[in-house]
Amino acid sequence: METIQKCASAFRNLVESTLYTYHVSINGKVTVFNLDFNINDFKHASGLHYLSDLDMPENPARILNWILDDKRPVTDKYLSLSKHFMSSARDEKDIPLRISELAYIEEYLDISNIVYIYSPKDSPTNNSLIKCDYIIESYSAERKHTVYIFIRHRSGIDSNCGIVSFCVKKNTSYGGIYCYIMLKKKYQNGITTELFRHKKYSIDQSEKNEQCALSQSI
Repeated sequence: METIQKCASAFRNLVESTLYTYHVSINGKVTVFNLDFNINDFKHASGLHYLSDLDMPENPARILNWILDDKRPVTDKYLSLSKHFMSSARDEKDIPLRISELAYIEEYLDISNIVYIYSPKDSPTNNSLIKCDYIIESYSAERKHTVYIFIRHRSGIDSNCGIVSFCVKKNTSYGGIYCYIMLKKKYQNGITTELFRHKKYSIDQSEKNEQCALSQSI
């Protein structure tokens, strides 16, 4: 399978089946947020929006079906025809690397993460002009890469978050206000998996904070 097809297929699987919940603490106050996946997110997450000289759907919602078309799927060779596809060694966009690692987004979210609250006033410390609420940093020893997953609330602070951008670390370190992860859970195909729980974070505390977050969103 072509790399772009593998990437698109992995992302579509998350769209259809998966949600993550994070409980993060700053100065003793716990905030709960959910991360879900939407077909509209893939175009920017993969960096395909940079390949503006290729013939592809402008509507982000059509990108996954365009790539995974049964009769004429998109190939890596076709993407390489763009003058924007290849990049220098220092270019953080690096579309081929971005696509190849986005195919493992589920792995990067399942393993240990660091979460930062993005604060525009801290730029250029954050080294990012991307409009997001949180930055998730994840290092895979197996893949030998650190990735940054930029996420933002979809429609207000009580709504689920979605991915607005994704990149593989090269020369730039992204960050913000450090959060302590107290709990991380994954919901997939009706199965709940607790991926991490801080030893000082009880089940009663987590359930109380989830109920509080739910009541605020209603």
